[in-house]
Amino acid sequence: MCAAALSTILKESIARQGVSTRMLVPAPPSAIHGGVDPPARTVAPAGPRLELRRAIVLTGAAAWSPVVRELVFWLVHVAFWFVAAVAMLLVMAAFRPGIADPLFFVATRAASGLAATATLRWLSKQEDLLGRLGVSKIGLVAGGALSMAVLITLAMAAVDRLAGRNPALPGRLELVAMLVVNLALLANWCALYFGYHLVRERNTTEFRALEAESLALRNELQHLQGQISPHFLFNALNTVLACRDDPEAIDTVTQALANYLRFLLRPAAVLEPLSCEIDALEQYLTVQSMRFGDGLVTRIDCDLDVRSVRVPPVMVQPLVENAIKYGGETAPPPLRLEVSARREQGWLVVEVANTGRWVPTGRRQSTGTGLHSLERRLQLLVGPAATVTHGEADGWVRVRIRVPIAAGAAEGRS
Repeated sequence: MCAAALSTILKESIARQGVSTRMLVPAPPSAIHGGVDPPARTVAPAGPRLELRRAIVLTGAAAWSPVVRELVFWLVHVAFWFVAAVAMLLVMAAFRPGIADPLFFVATRAASGLAATATLRWLSKQEDLLGRLGVSKIGLVAGGALSMAVLITLAMAAVDRLAGRNPALPGRLELVAMLVVNLALLANWCALYFGYHLVRERNTTEFRALEAESLALRNELQHLQGQISPHFLFNALNTVLACRDDPEAIDTVTQALANYLRFLLRPAAVLEPLSCEIDALEQYLTVQSMRFGDGLVTRIDCDLDVRSVRVPPVMVQPLVENAIKYGGETAPPPLRLEVSARREQGWLVVEVANTGRWVPTGRRQSTGTGLHSLERRLQLLVGPAATVTHGEADGWVRVRIRVPIAAGAAEGRS
């Protein structure tokens, strides 16, 4: 009867999820000793950082059509030189009030600057031409700005002479002053234009890298969806059969297994309260305790003030599963397993400890990258300060997860 009830619960859980790709799938066990297998994945986006990067990219110029981008460029471009012209008029009024026709003087220089910067922009888009000439973008910006400043200075001196505003050739000091002003204006424009594109390209590159990682996680999830910890499930069912003469034990195992699988099959968020996994671990360890009997002694110690801290789902379960597997191979019976969660100043510290010895990577079938993968996942979802460390002392192996507690996280806000 209990087995039938378990089957009904599983069918109802799966029916509620349909074929949802948001199913949680725990990784098959591998050692906490040097490398757990990648933890359970969700098909939810790869966290707030990816969504923020997506917003940065999609709200920038990359989201605009080419026509709109071109229109915006020319509006900003003309506005820059208009502001420069106004500034030059104010400077002339203050320091050179005797110049005849100051409006013409400023307009010709602003127009030449606009033409020069438009030319620099056009050249920066000619990738093939720059490649054939062996000129980099940095070389174009530096050499182009200096060359354009020299050309504008000489051209404006010639225009002033032809217009009769300055019949004599300008002196060396005046030419140097004009060159410095023109070069400063061009350098400011290049810093704004090319600096903006450099930042946007960097954001786009980072976004694509994060999106590629998210896609890899999704593909991995699709590969693992049919592998809901099969060894654990088979062992749990064998435990039910072994307890067939004890109805109370069968009821305990069946209910704990059903609750644990319900946790795995539910819709998953990017971040969830730690209490969700702690409660599920209690069900998981109930099944394991019934299986191993006196050979397994477990303890979970979670402070009340950290139960509401939001963390990635299925963060601790792979470590517990591996502690049972490899601790059972290296520790004298009974195997002792302790899970603790506490606050240390502004940090959440979760520790999984088991009796036994650290198993080197070379002595088992494992990629040896599991702990790094777990740490990388935490850093993507909660921030780069998250760490996963391990150590062995006094007959105990300990893996510690250290995650910063964000403002408001303990109150349940993401």
